Amino acid sequence: MDFLKNAKRLPVIDWNLTFFGAHEQSVGGDWIVPIEKHYAFECIYILDGQEFANIRNEIFALEKGDFFVIPPEFSHKVWAGKTLRYFCFHFDIDDPSLKIQLIQGLKYYYPKNSSLCKKVTPHLLTLNSLIAASTFDFNTKMIIQIELSKILQLFYDAASQKIGDISSTQVEYSRIIADFMKSKLTNQVLAYIKNGYVPDEKSVIVEDAIKQAGISSGYGFRIFKQTYGISPREYLSKLKVNEAKKLLMKPQYTINDIGSSLGYSSLANFSRQFKRWTNMSPQQCRKEKINAQIEHLRTVEKFIDDILIKCHLVD
Repeated sequence: MDFLKNAKRLPVIDWNLTFFGAHEQSVGGDWIVPIEKHYAFECIYILDGQEFANIRNEIFALEKGDFFVIPPEFSHKVWAGKTLRYFCFHFDIDDPSLKIQLIQGLKYYYPKNSSLCKKVTPHLLTLNSLIAASTFDFNTKMIIQIELSKILQLFYDAASQKIGDISSTQVEYSRIIADFMKSKLTNQVLAYIKNGYVPDEKSVIVEDAIKQAGISSGYGFRIFKQTYGISPREYLSKLKVNEAKKLLMKPQYTINDIGSSLGYSSLANFSRQFKRWTNMSPQQCRKEKINAQIEHLRTVEKFIDDILIKCHLVD
């Protein structure tokens, strides 16, 4: 008997949202960042002075109050005017449909009088104000999560109003490929966690995902790179790294088991690929994350103890 046959449900949320590299800095006229690109979105907000940005052979002059968004894998170069004080952060999300929409729908440059910049600025200033905190506790992390979510909502709304240059057919094919890889990998890992052994079925591979879309391999690789800015294999590797990070938080799974559940043929292959993306070994990552979790628990315990003490004093 289905006890939930008449139930109305909310959608399942299964994504990884990362926020990193947030900083404020004051620099002089000799400050310059050579041509580079990142795997995640980069957001720059000008607090004072002037900054120049060169992206896709177009130069933008950013003034105080202006906001700039650089999509993943877009080569760019930035440098300061006579003086510059800016706030910058990176974020990434592994939801394929949303990522396509943001890459295609967002412009690079939003001057301070633009609608999106006016809406985003209060949230950017809130994030920037957190830098002055001496410690970053649970409350700080929750504020970051909330403010970033509000910014993403505004990005989504702005991107929804703009039609991308890539054809809708190409976007749909790319989304099918990305969704297949994410779903297949998630099911593969869940099967391992549930059964305690590596599933017998073939591990997810890019060619199967492209075949699912019903297009040729060469065409699939080309349009995926045009849509997401990275190749399907790089995208799959990022999904695997995100899954690995979640499993490394669970001490009951050995590092060898984690690598096997993700489809790596050996511990050496898994460790090499993991270090390539994170600049640390799986062992180092596990130790760092567990230590951070312990420190977080201590912070929460201290917070609760402080409340209890205050309540006792009030009584």
